[in-house]
Amino acid sequence: MSAGKLYTTGTQVQGQRIRAVAAYGGVQLDLAEGFESNVTNKSADYLAKFPLGKYPGFETPSGLCLTETIAIARYVASQAKNSLLLGSTPEEEAQVDQWVSFGDTELFANGRIIGGLISGNVPYNKVIDNFYRERNTRALKHLESHLATRTYLVSERITLADISVASVLKSGFSWLIDPSERASVPNTVRFYETVANQPAIKPVWGDIVYAEKGAQYVPPAKPKKEPAPAAAPKPKPAKKEAEADDEEEEPLVPEEPKAKNPLDDLPKSNFNLEQWKREYSNRDTRGAGGSLEWFYQNFDKEGFSLWKCKFKYNEELTLTFMSSNQIGGFFNRLEASRKYLFGSMGVLGEANNSVIAGCFICRGPEYKPVIDVAPDWESYDFEPINLENEADKAYFEAALAWDLEMDGKKWTDGKNFK
Repeated sequence: MSAGKLYTTGTQVQGQRIRAVAAYGGVQLDLAEGFESNVTNKSADYLAKFPLGKYPGFETPSGLCLTETIAIARYVASQAKNSLLLGSTPEEEAQVDQWVSFGDTELFANGRIIGGLISGNVPYNKVIDNFYRERNTRALKHLESHLATRTYLVSERITLADISVASVLKSGFSWLIDPSERASVPNTVRFYETVANQPAIKPVWGDIVYAEKGAQYVPPAKPKKEPAPAAAPKPKPAKKEAEADDEEEEPLVPEEPKAKNPLDDLPKSNFNLEQWKREYSNRDTRGAGGSLEWFYQNFDKEGFSLWKCKFKYNEELTLTFMSSNQIGGFFNRLEASRKYLFGSMGVLGEANNSVIAGCFICRGPEYKPVIDVAPDWESYDFEPINLENEADKAYFEAALAWDLEMDGKKWTDGKNFK
């Protein structure tokens, strides 16, 4: 009989851990067919079972729905009655929990933060990058020391702790930990290979893959500017020698006229965006005499459009201050559109369980001509806001007032583009 249905993708590290626990313990699992990240977990059916939209998700035959990898893996391990995956004594059970937590907080979390930095999903900061690399190295050294006299982490047989930590090492060894660092932790490599090559686990995890070079941040290439062709010098009229001594020469190359932005050709609007920015800054947002009252009295829906903006990859967000910095970086890259744009974006939730969302007021009927000056604009989803729709209006007002709440996640920090 199946212990339940697991919702995950084929490549998700956390999902692979749970499947390996089930395979080693002889526990049958059903896998949700056709699960697609950011599609299935945003569907109404999925959210009815798992309101935060997180995955992996697990549903037992009794209807219990679980999220959080540690909880699901522990439940699956408990269904393997004869494997002692959770330990055979209270002391061993505590040690199993200790090492499972160690793998997630001291190894996997560091890797996620480093990955976010070097991928560009979080504005790169070398100090933060080095800090978490040093923490990762420290954790590996601790693990190496523990395994110097042991085959496994807790007892003389494989437990949930071994599978959990090995699953984290599987991820780190494949992209972050380079050959020189692997060479410095031979006991850890031996431990990982022992677990990964177990006959029950190998079909789930596949062949071992080691990174030939540890991933590093590569700054984006700056676009090359084509030199402007020099204009032919204008012929100077002949002057008397005395006059030539008294007058300055004219420049030989005239200044290039600035390229005109197509947004400047839109029909003139009575809505003054710069005035709105001042009203928003100087008034309370809600209530009589607030900036929202001024906005509704003056907004021109023909000349401007309103848009919800939500980050596409919230599962990659970690610390909330880093997510706030990401918003700041996005706003910096929108600088060329400052005269056509106003934005209010925030971080909702808590560390390792947050989203980025907000709204924009854009010149013209479409967001793309205003927003696409930022190279990372495609990392965000945009939906039009219809003020005649009560839900849209409530979202818009909450984003401006910095009290927006989504799926139980409350506004933690915010920034304005103005």
